[in-house]
Amino acid sequence: MAEYPSESWNREQLQEALKSKDVLLKMGAIRVLQGKPNDDYIASLVDALNDSDRLVRINAAITLGKAKSPLAVPALVHHAALDPDKDVRSYSLWAYRQIDYAKASPYLVKALLEGGDPAIVRFAANEIRHKNDMKAVESIIQRFHSGGLYTGYDLDMAAINGLYEIGYATVEPLVKCLDSEDTRVQANAAYALGKIGDERAVQPLINHLEAASLEMRSHISDALIKIGRASIPALIKLLDSKDRELKWIAAYSLARIGADSEAALLEALRLRGPEASEEIIYALGIAGRSASFKPLYEIYSSTKDDSVKAWATIALASIVAKGYGRITDKAADKFLDELGEQLKPHMLISYETLNSLGKIYVEKGINAGEEKFKENVSLAVKCFDLSIIERDNAAARAFRLFYGSYIKLMASRSPEIMGYIERDFTDLKKDAERSSNKKEIIYLMDGLLKVLKGAYEDKGFDFIGNFDAYVKYCKQMEPFLDDFYGAEEAKRPASREQPMLHADLSMIQDKVGTLLNAIGKDEESAALVYRLSLEIARLDTGIYDDYRVVESCLRNIVNRMKLSSDKKSELHYKILLIGKNGASQVQLVLDEMLKELGVVRADKPMPAEAKKAGRKVSVLEYVAVIIIVILLVIAIVLALNKLGFIRLPFALPISWLNPSLASIVIGSF
Repeated sequence: MAEYPSESWNREQLQEALKSKDVLLKMGAIRVLQGKPNDDYIASLVDALNDSDRLVRINAAITLGKAKSPLAVPALVHHAALDPDKDVRSYSLWAYRQIDYAKASPYLVKALLEGGDPAIVRFAANEIRHKNDMKAVESIIQRFHSGGLYTGYDLDMAAINGLYEIGYATVEPLVKCLDSEDTRVQANAAYALGKIGDERAVQPLINHLEAASLEMRSHISDALIKIGRASIPALIKLLDSKDRELKWIAAYSLARIGADSEAALLEALRLRGPEASEEIIYALGIAGRSASFKPLYEIYSSTKDDSVKAWATIALASIVAKGYGRITDKAADKFLDELGEQLKPHMLISYETLNSLGKIYVEKGINAGEEKFKENVSLAVKCFDLSIIERDNAAARAFRLFYGSYIKLMASRSPEIMGYIERDFTDLKKDAERSSNKKEIIYLMDGLLKVLKGAYEDKGFDFIGNFDAYVKYCKQMEPFLDDFYGAEEAKRPASREQPMLHADLSMIQDKVGTLLNAIGKDEESAALVYRLSLEIARLDTGIYDDYRVVESCLRNIVNRMKLSSDKKSELHYKILLIGKNGASQVQLVLDEMLKELGVVRADKPMPAEAKKAGRKVSVLEYVAVIIIVILLVIAIVLALNKLGFIRLPFALPISWLNPSLASIVIGSF
């Protein structure tokens, strides 16, 4: 019969009992230790916390609580947060609370920074928050400082998430971080403040915008967007800034905040009166709903400013696309008729908006008379075409084919037309093979093709009268198009396009190098150019396609160039198109900038004056050329002598060489 543990047992006996598989023996050892807690047994008691028997775990937790050792904190926190047994969780929490918090705090910080199980992270954050442990908060923020593997604006998401879980107590320390000279500290602080979403951060973030670097401005904007409604009043005030870029940052932020911004933006537009603001119009186009249609349409109809008119057109297109059915103003149809004539590639209308407009034109085609039917359906096809240009997407491909084929067949009955349509359908079916809904898609496409073949064979087919039924058939396809292409495929260039992109970006890097030489001693512009070069290198990987930092770099370089206001405005507009046109637009902008700096582009012929000027040739280069010519003449003479064409009047001074070496040398000529 096994002896039951008692206080007379020595250290070795108790340790053996704690490791025993006999539950009673293990429980006895734990009970003994409850009366005389000792740090020597902490590791064994922590192991006992993982025992399969709940009573062993409960008693181990009680014993650790009495020992009050900070070494037990990680295990107690784990079981307080995650143990499947409610009682074990309660006793683990009690045990943890017996430990001096000041000694437990470093372990809580470590748990947050390791970013492990969310339940443990929340537990640690709650403890730090309830104790108002600012020392722990500062320890986490310390991770933001550059050093080691971290550089620039890299984000430490584990630390940010930890601060987010702690919450409001971290806002003031994070606001102070915005004054840091370390860019990484600034960026992490802004991101964390945005994620926490406390309105106390709004004004400090706004105050730091003016002096912030281009990338820091982007981080601050993102933070204000995340904070949301509380940021709106301060951003509205920023729309009156004399700094044009700050006004656009405010407009962009308000636009991304969304519908909550609409009322404030409309009021700002009203206060501007006849002096309509491009920035406000842009923001309303994204954030606005049906209520924004009338005031924007009034500007669109009355303005004589081409730029304001263009922005109003883009904004109205977005608003109509989002809420056509809710707009009661009859001017919406008039606008759609006028918009059709203005639609063109890369006019800053998103592919989703173009798809929505295409569907609206289809609906108008159903309800239109014979005169307007073909015009509306043709405009729908045009919208789907432009949508594909903005971003290749399955919905636009499918609807362009379906409605385009309908119009083609209606307009032409030539013997070849049906063959062209069938080939187009075959190509789309090949794309459908990648979809998990390929059977449904191919079935519906076969049905649509059957309708078109029937119309082709029926010379009296009523295209206008049957269009409603055809549209309903097309709509059945829409739910199956979501996964038509792989999600990643749309984000990165196709393998066949990657070499072309690499070639374009290599040319851009060359021009960036030329730009760096051209800006001279302007250190801030040079820093912007280096940042631009780094961003181009990231794009060259083919897995990153965000041109926003490129745009910011170019805008800030242009702002520092000695150019007229009109020229700067023209370049800013071209920079704005980079997000749509990509690498080709970057090249165009760089060419314009180099031209303004008086730099001859490498891909253009050199002016005649430059050719005449040439460059100075050094004496050493002349000597080198002469030596090469002499050596060539000697080689030719030796070769002719060897072949017997000429006879030299003297013997070759080569007899002192090794005979075999001499023959090799002579034989080589």
